[in-house]
Amino acid sequence: MRAITIRQPWASLLVLGYKVFETRSWKTSYQGPIAIHAGLMPVRRTLGALAAQGKEGREIVALMERLLEGHGGVDHIPTGAIIGTARLERCNAVTAEFVAGLSMQEFNLGDFTPGRYAWEFSDMSQIIRPIPAAGRQGLWNWEVQI
Repeated sequence: MRAITIRQPWASLLVLGYKVFETRSWKTSYQGPIAIHAGLMPVRRTLGALAAQGKEGREIVALMERLLEGHGGVDHIPTGAIIGTARLERCNAVTAEFVAGLSMQEFNLGDFTPGRYAWEFSDMSQIIRPIPAAGRQGLWNWEVQI
């Protein structure tokens, strides 16, 4: 099964359905089932860097913390593991028109700078017991252990 590594808390927000787009600087032609791997980087380090960007960054951190509150909170989301599966539907070029169609929550949970790509996911499913795995850059093959 194809897999993609995404930093936390974005990986959990995707798997839980709080966002449907993952933004990347590169495009893919792949469509189909995909495993979502939560990167190993400590969540608080990632959130600290985002909060250091100023008021907007702190507001996004607060949004993420609110969304994940009922799921154990940001301090308890898994890292270094496959945490769910989804279907990668399409890869959209980020344009002004594309951004205009996004909800405010979706917009705040990604980097929708024109020239980037918004990977669109559907059928997200959380794996209740995350499966430890080493992540990789780009799309990679994961031997299914579900």
